[in-house]
Amino acid sequence: MTEGNYTSVSIEEIGISSSKQRVDNFLLGKFKDLPKSKIYSIIRKGEVRINGSRVKPHFKLSKGDKIRIPPLFINKHKPIQNFPEKVLVEEIKDRIIYEDDEILAIDKKHNLAVHGGSRVSIGLIEIVRNFGKDYREAQLIHRLDKATSGCIILAKNKQSTRLYNSFIRSNQIIKKYHCLVHGSWSKDLNNVKLPLQINKKRNLPKIIVSEDGKYSETNFRLIKFNDYYSLLECSLETGRTHQIRVHTSASGFPIVGDLKYSSIALNKEIERRMYLHCSSLEVTNKDLKITSKVPNSFFEAFED
Repeated sequence: MTEGNYTSVSIEEIGISSSKQRVDNFLLGKFKDLPKSKIYSIIRKGEVRINGSRVKPHFKLSKGDKIRIPPLFINKHKPIQNFPEKVLVEEIKDRIIYEDDEILAIDKKHNLAVHGGSRVSIGLIEIVRNFGKDYREAQLIHRLDKATSGCIILAKNKQSTRLYNSFIRSNQIIKKYHCLVHGSWSKDLNNVKLPLQINKKRNLPKIIVSEDGKYSETNFRLIKFNDYYSLLECSLETGRTHQIRVHTSASGFPIVGDLKYSSIALNKEIERRMYLHCSSLEVTNKDLKITSKVPNSFFEAFED
């Protein structure tokens, strides 16, 4: 039998640090050990009340709001926490490429997940939260695939998280990538518009091109090419999961080292990785541009 105890009903007043936060995110952050399904269940059933009224999960809190939290069963045995090794923390600290009072940007190395999960115990966000007391509330503003390297922004507190999330929603953060693909890319192929859909069949890749999918558009600029490889600069008009990876593969030019969307074997002479790199992030309304140098390995395919 699981050991634990029920909390009592509580009424909390929302402070400035939690104002403008969604009620579901507030509760998910407060009760990290509870399943998400439980949090959404108590909201849906009306057990959570704001100023005495039922609300939807997306309801945004305001300073001074009174939130009623029902009795909740808390497991006494908290899950074992994994902490990154000191050498890894210092390594990622050395990869900071920009920092101010609101955010920090890191040049993420490839093969590092951005957060821990069922198959990964430690990710970038867990590492950053171990930088020191000023980073305990750090949150991801956007994500990069584990195999993708380059620029990634993290907010340092809740207010900055909300601010930069609003920048993402209003397309005020422009992302550019570089990728190395198999084949000689056509100079005329500057734009790809293919609808993308999450695949629910296990025998196919995670994302597929489908007429029933969401509108997706990527711009491409050819930088270098030979008979075997092409180096491209990519900019996103939409931000779908695996968008660049699927658009290049569906166009007949899969990204080198992309094991999900290509069956072409890697040349033994080049580094074993996926050749996709976030080379810049521009925050337009702050006149801020963060850049990361494209790895030398992306150019080795063109050496004689």
